[in-house]
Amino acid sequence: MASTCASMMAAPVVSSRAATRGTRVSMRATVVQGRRAAGMQVVAKVRDSAMPSSYEAIFLMKPGVEDSVRSAEVDQLKAIFMDGGATEFEVTDRGLVQNAYEIKGFPDSHQYMMHMTCPPATAKKVQDFLATPVIGKEPIVLRYMFFKQ
Repeated sequence: MASTCASMMAAPVVSSRAATRGTRVSMRATVVQGRRAAGMQVVAKVRDSAMPSSYEAIFLMKPGVEDSVRSAEVDQLKAIFMDGGATEFEVTDRGLVQNAYEIKGFPDSHQYMMHMTCPPATAKKVQDFLATPVIGKEPIVLRYMFFKQ
């Protein structure tokens, strides 16, 4: 009798799906009881959606545009961030850099890197502003990308 009990305990557990298909053995891990079932208290930290976050943005601008036009575009972006509640704003002009591939027919672009701390809604507002085409004015921003730090 002891030998049959030992062999029954060593046998792999067959899932209900496997039992209907034949000799398939379940390779799923054992189910661990949740925290609540184990008597632990579950506490979730809720983040305030208006709380400022740190962002990094890279803007690629057309290479043949005058410096005054580029600086006006950067000032316009800075104004949008500051109106949206940005607390920190830093711009780094990386100059004319060759792209890894042509972007809208340009092999190189003028790069700006921006670091800012602002609410997520402000970053979304700037992304929406850059995504909408401007009628009557040629857009100078070739590509942009935001990273949340």
